[in-house]
Amino acid sequence: MKRIKFLTAVVIAAILLFSSCKKDAVTTNLTYGASVKLGDGTAKSFVKLNASGNPDEVGVAISETAFNSLPQSSANLVLDMPAEGAKTLYKHVFLNFLHGGHEPVGIYSFNHFDVHFYTIPSSIRESIVSPTDERMFKFPAQGLLPSTYVPAGPVPTMGMHWADSTAAEFKGQPFTSTMIYGSLDGNITFHEPMVTTELMKKKTTTHNVIKQPTKFATAGYYPNAYSVRYNEADKQYEVVLHDLTLK
Repeated sequence: MKRIKFLTAVVIAAILLFSSCKKDAVTTNLTYGASVKLGDGTAKSFVKLNASGNPDEVGVAISETAFNSLPQSSANLVLDMPAEGAKTLYKHVFLNFLHGGHEPVGIYSFNHFDVHFYTIPSSIRESIVSPTDERMFKFPAQGLLPSTYVPAGPVPTMGMHWADSTAAEFKGQPFTSTMIYGSLDGNITFHEPMVTTELMKKKTTTHNVIKQPTKFATAGYYPNAYSVRYNEADKQYEVVLHDLTLK
C-alpha cells in the first residue's frame, strides 16, 4: 500500500511539474527583433505574448555593453519589430539617445533615451522632412489624447509631440522619466517613454501608469503602463510598454 501511495504521489508531482513547465513556456513567449549596433553593444525590440497568444509587453532592450559605451553625441536607431509585433499596434521603434538632452533647457537637457513606439511604417515617419509639414499641425480630435496633454513641438522625421502639462518635471521636480504621445495628420502615431540614463544606472524597476485618452480611433492592444528595468540574467536595460489591453 505504501508503495502504491508513493508511486501515485510521484505521478501526481510529475503531472504538476509538466503542467507548470508547459504554462511557463507559453506565458514567457518572448521574441526579439534584429539587433542594431549601439556603441560597443546592441539595441533591439521585443514582444512578449501572454498565455492566450495576445501581446502583454512591447519593449526595447539595450545591452549593458552598449549602455557603457554610449556616444558623446546623439544616436538614432530604427528597430524592426519581431514577427509577433503584428499582434500589436506597433510597426517599428525609433530609438534616440540624446547626449546632453534637448529643449526645454533645464528640464530635458540631460542624457536620456527617447523610445518612440510607432504605429506607422518607418517610410511614413521619414517622409516628415520639414518642421512646417502641415500634417503635424492637423491635431487629433478631442478625446484621442489624455486631457492634460498639450502640444510640445513638431519634429522632422518624428511628428508632433504632446507632453503632459501636469508631469513632475513641469512642477519643479527633476526629470527621470515621462510619457510623450505623438501625432501626424490627426492620428496618434507613437507612444514615447523618455528615460534618463541616471535612472537606468540605478538598475531598479520603476512602474508608471500611462494616462489614457477617452477615445481610440483604432482597435488594438494599448499600454496602460510603462517600466524601466534592468534584466540581470541577460545583462540589458529595458524600457517596456506593458499591461496591454484591447480597446
